[in-house]
Amino acid sequence: MMAAIFIKLEAPPGMSAVPVSPASPPTMSGPRPDAALIAALEAARYHPLWDRYQRITPMAPRAKDAPHQWRWRDFEPFVARAASEVPIEDVERRAIIMAHPAFDGATVTTANLIGAFTILNPGDRAVPHRHTASAIRFATHAEGAFTIVNGRRCAMAPGDLVLTPPMCWHGHINASDARTVWFDAANMPLVCGLDASFFEPGHRGDADFWKVDEGDERIWAAAGMAVAASAGTSAAAALQSPKYHYPGVLTRALLDAAPRAADGARLLRYTNPATGGAVMPSLDCYAMRLAAGAATRARRSTWNTICLVVNGSGRTTVGDRTFEWECDDVFTIPHWNWASHTALSADADLFLVTDRSLFEQLDLVREELQ
Repeated sequence: MMAAIFIKLEAPPGMSAVPVSPASPPTMSGPRPDAALIAALEAARYHPLWDRYQRITPMAPRAKDAPHQWRWRDFEPFVARAASEVPIEDVERRAIIMAHPAFDGATVTTANLIGAFTILNPGDRAVPHRHTASAIRFATHAEGAFTIVNGRRCAMAPGDLVLTPPMCWHGHINASDARTVWFDAANMPLVCGLDASFFEPGHRGDADFWKVDEGDERIWAAAGMAVAASAGTSAAAALQSPKYHYPGVLTRALLDAAPRAADGARLLRYTNPATGGAVMPSLDCYAMRLAAGAATRARRSTWNTICLVVNGSGRTTVGDRTFEWECDDVFTIPHWNWASHTALSADADLFLVTDRSLFEQLDLVREELQ
């Protein structure tokens, strides 16, 4: 027997919302009259729509994962152990990924995305490679480290964002005399779910890979100006930001200057300077500054978000869960969960990596505010 399903419609101002019930099949007792037909269809590798349409077309998204938090103070001891117990020469990357228990042991942080921290000891070089997954690096404790992306040497000063678009050769080096750590995010769960993953290892002995400077990154250093695209630029290439390095010092200055929304928050989007859109077709990044003591307006959306605390302390409520957070903590906002943030210290900064641009490409972006 199928129960009536009620949809709450948002009413215009001044009007009350009225529950609407779609037509329900007549109440049946005993075996379904079409049970034999359904069994025959399933045996022949057909499925009827009429007995399962609500499973095939759910009335609203329902995230598999609950919101989750990983505290830096719990994570930091593992950083020290990995640095001492895992030789960089023996591994592709000395990275530790945050795994959500909802995904049955799979290496997933939230739907479509992983978040991680990478650790390099002084003098370490993480071997070059490239892959179809899109990835970003956000410098937390990375002063003196560099990421090489397609022949460009990108510094990793505090708050710097470095992109590694699909199939770009990239490797990492710690040129300082102290251990470095940074936050990574990638869409490997999405790419692997589509069975579209390709991976090409580089060579540890390729000395020329590291002998590069800033290169073409200089072209994109000046805001408001860009080299005109050549006629031969492909549509696929145009979707990837030609700029790989977004300095944290400029992000902080823009946050200082940005106007506050009604709830006190300031929000910046990292953009592709050639298009004004997201930095990559399936990764979309934001910087948010929260006003002390002011809760942001609750919102929910169809995309997924991993939040890194860049500065300050605060509280976030996601669905029915509330997290108290401080610098370098990480937490998730799974899709279609109401979320609101409050800074408990002076202004607090968050870095947000999302799959919003993927939903833009698929025309599935939807957001609601309370």
